[in-house]
Amino acid sequence: MNSKSSNTITIQGTVQGVGFRPFVYRTAIEYSITGSVSNNSGGVIIHAFGNANSMAGFIQSIKTNAPVLARITNIDVSEKTTGKQPPEFLIVESEQDGPNRIDITADTGVCDSCLAEMLDPQNRRFGHPFINCTDCGPRYTIIKELPYDRVHTTMAQFPMCNACKKEYDDPRNRRYHAQPICCNKCGPTLALTDSLGKHISTYDPILSAIALLQQGKIVAIKGIGGFHLACRADASETVRLLRQKKQREEKPFALMVETVAQAQNLAFVSLHENQLLLSRERPIVILKKKPSPLTICDAVAPHMTTLGIMLPYTPIQHLLFKSGISMPLVMTSANISDQPICYCNAEAYESLGNIADAFLTHDRDIYIRNDDSIVRIIDDAPVIMRRSRGFVPQSLPTPKPVDSLVALGGVLKSTVAVGRGNNCYCSHYLGSIETLEDLDAMDKTIHHLTHALNVEPTGFVCDLHPQSLVLSYANQQGRPVTAIQHHHAHAAACMAENEIPGDALCIVFDGTGYGDDGTIWGSEFLHATYTSYTRLGHMSYLSLPGGDEAIRNPGRIALAGLAPILGKEVFTAMPWMPDFEKQAILDMVASNTNGPKSCGMGRLFDAVSALLGICTHRSFEGQPAMLLEGAVAEHETGAYGSPLGFDESGISIDAGAMLGEIWYDLKEKTPAPVIAARFHTTLAQATAAAATICAQECNNKNVCLCGGVFQNAVLVTRLVPLLKQSGLIPYVHRRMPPNDESISYGQLVIAGAREVEKLRS
Repeated sequence: MNSKSSNTITIQGTVQGVGFRPFVYRTAIEYSITGSVSNNSGGVIIHAFGNANSMAGFIQSIKTNAPVLARITNIDVSEKTTGKQPPEFLIVESEQDGPNRIDITADTGVCDSCLAEMLDPQNRRFGHPFINCTDCGPRYTIIKELPYDRVHTTMAQFPMCNACKKEYDDPRNRRYHAQPICCNKCGPTLALTDSLGKHISTYDPILSAIALLQQGKIVAIKGIGGFHLACRADASETVRLLRQKKQREEKPFALMVETVAQAQNLAFVSLHENQLLLSRERPIVILKKKPSPLTICDAVAPHMTTLGIMLPYTPIQHLLFKSGISMPLVMTSANISDQPICYCNAEAYESLGNIADAFLTHDRDIYIRNDDSIVRIIDDAPVIMRRSRGFVPQSLPTPKPVDSLVALGGVLKSTVAVGRGNNCYCSHYLGSIETLEDLDAMDKTIHHLTHALNVEPTGFVCDLHPQSLVLSYANQQGRPVTAIQHHHAHAAACMAENEIPGDALCIVFDGTGYGDDGTIWGSEFLHATYTSYTRLGHMSYLSLPGGDEAIRNPGRIALAGLAPILGKEVFTAMPWMPDFEKQAILDMVASNTNGPKSCGMGRLFDAVSALLGICTHRSFEGQPAMLLEGAVAEHETGAYGSPLGFDESGISIDAGAMLGEIWYDLKEKTPAPVIAARFHTTLAQATAAAATICAQECNNKNVCLCGGVFQNAVLVTRLVPLLKQSGLIPYVHRRMPPNDESISYGQLVIAGAREVEKLRS
């Protein structure tokens, strides 16, 4: 006879607001389990009674068949020996047994079941532009505080009709306790307005918006985390006008198409990329562009060999395509370049009124902005380039407690991170923090995360740079401030994400970071722990004549790097640059004035790109390197001589030597794509050789690849096999971007580890 069993099961993670309790209820009925399930301040608690075999099956099913949006971080099963077995299984009211310690669910694209209902003329939600259930829809962007109840969201102003209330109260229904539940009778209202916010009289705002798009107009469309600016991707004049009004000179626009098949008309789509396009996160996926796709104009992604493509993820977007849009649409964040995405109606009219011809909007407020995520397949696995909608605010592991610490990240590609227990919660992508408006957006994000996570900050962590606005903000909060070196933060983030204990060799290649010695770092070989690091090597320093002007015009960096090698012959380099400018640059270099030194690996990529004539003027961050990578001749296997050497800091990659090799190759009329390939291969070989030497020095085979340069697929796919051949174990970012978005995560990890070390001493 099968023995009886009774257990208390506690579950932590993202288990509230995702249909977890009704899932447990249905599973209990399936396995003939009686008892109850409820939410508590830490997650979900189950009191279960049944025979031992059924109980084992019940628990296993919870672990393996949880709702799609659930993310279980811990399950604890303890035997319960007291209490009478109840006759049925019930969902009971929440147990508030302390401060809320639950996770917030990410925003998710509309699920297949809701989509089918929305397109079914017989369904009561036919054409409903706000359809959702516990498996999909807005979460993070509408939550004001926890617990996740309707009253704490921006849906509070929309009382449920009787039909929705019946579904909401039925544990057998997939909309049981779906907080944004609504229908055409009781939900938000869709509207079409002109550029001033005046309503345009129309029976169907969707069809009217489609008509405007087909006419070549620009329409601002309200999404889950903010507005998009949309227009036909084949309308050259409209796309150019959008660039002009948005002040976005050449940075690529994202595209939206209805199906993967349509994406395949524009770009090559691998199996992994296909899965990303269709994933519930629905990110923008970076794909290799097909030659001369006819349905988009060149102005969408000037000079690029890749396209950023996504599929519809909101009901409104699906309705646009299902109701008449057949061509690809430009679907770009609604903002002026480098400013935060617009997410409030009033703000959108003020900021975008001179850009958009019309607005497709609604009256459901977005509480916190959240841009589209961007993902790329590198070395046969996803690498997140921008982590926002769909991924935020999933928690990340930390090796030591980080409770109540708030990390403010860097300056470019910024995020903030809030610590709770042994978990880090990184915010959505914030962009650059360089203005008071940027600080305001950061401040609201901090308050949203700390309030929702029930965290009272006890300390702030920021970058070591002494002149950033972020440091000023931290110093005004009345809490202790810890400054962390930029590249150490990169290293710690990659180590923590990959759950590496102790220490690792970390290779940090990026553009700019304030070094311990006051110079500009960015090509670091660090033996890092979670509390400290030793610098084992770097690239040789390059001069940046004119400072920021050299970053905008990277030919200046190339000229300064070649001058010691070529002497007067340097005037024959880069014929597109006027001689008087060359002379001014050389004078700055000779007098050592207005030319800060940088060992940032990104600056070497900039210089090579300019030297080859691929990108002579940078209009957006990373452009020279992106175009250089895109120019690589795929089947070229040649390389230059080893540029490795040693200086007082340890091993050194000689940037000047590489520039010289490239110059002589150019003189031989070698095509730029061949040289670009040789440069990438040479750098991969030099990095692997340096890593092998450094790994021996620190007696560690774990090698973390961090920093924005490792978003370069060519470099990573050529470097990783070389590291493995040397017996090293390479680690890359998969859950956070390699770029500066990971800085706040690393800062938090280091500050937490140092606190623990301080207490021990």
